Amino acid sequence: MWHSPKGVIQRKGLTDEKAARLLEGFRAGSTLKPFAVKSTRFKAYCDAHPGYALVALPLLETNNKAANWRKGEAKRNRTHCKRGHPLNDATVYLDRGGSHRKCMLCTAINEKNPPLPTADQVSRVTAALNAGKTIGEICWGIVDGKKVAHPILIHRKLKRYRDENPDYDRFVSSVISGSGSRARQRRLLQPQKLQVIAARSQHNDYHSIVAMVPSYLPPDVRDDVAQSIMLALLEGTLRRDQLKARVGEFVRLHHREANKVGVGKFGLRSLDAPAFTDGSKTLADFETRSIWDEVPM
Repeated sequence: MWHSPKGVIQRKGLTDEKAARLLEGFRAGSTLKPFAVKSTRFKAYCDAHPGYALVALPLLETNNKAANWRKGEAKRNRTHCKRGHPLNDATVYLDRGGSHRKCMLCTAINEKNPPLPTADQVSRVTAALNAGKTIGEICWGIVDGKKVAHPILIHRKLKRYRDENPDYDRFVSSVISGSGSRARQRRLLQPQKLQVIAARSQHNDYHSIVAMVPSYLPPDVRDDVAQSIMLALLEGTLRRDQLKARVGEFVRLHHREANKVGVGKFGLRSLDAPAFTDGSKTLADFETRSIWDEVPM
């Protein structure tokens, strides 16, 4: 026995009276849904009453199949697609094992005019190109003929975006210009050597970015700015061909963030940081010396 939310005492499980009403409904073509009976409760009753199950289960199975068939009746009876093309044998092909009809005319239109990629997809593609990935890996997830990952977007979307954005097209062309040599390296070199080459390339990229940051900034600030730029490259919010033009933007962003916490544009400085870019003395050397240390005795 158990109590319902309204305090009415009811017997747990399916009662004989409701089971009889269910059987009448099955004979009339109904399913479990109109009676608000869970399938687990109905199964438990059938397990306890084999004679009842022998009659009820075949009826329920037939009714479920008929109900599923009725679900697709509206689409099955449709004579035209959403663009108004007639759905006859000449303009329709079957997809997903013959269970779905597709309009061939709409498919041709989508092939020629695919939707533009989303902002997230563009960022992910940019990050992948910055990391040295190929178009095959980006659009098909394939490297050297092997499926290695899920594609970011289909090639038709990327092609349309490149056609409508010449600046981005030039960026993609400049990045993939050396993809052939990288593919040869993957085929000829061992994985360990490829990892060394990738790590060395990333290390060189970092020092190249540090060299672009203004030299008048303290070394630790230049490192912070370079790390922000590297992160933007990995996230795809910055393209490699935009590095020189946008370095100043990252420097200004660093200064704004430092001013928010009231530590000045150079931020919090470590006492172990070099005091000057061309010397070996640290800030601690000057903080621990008094004015009398500078006066000759």
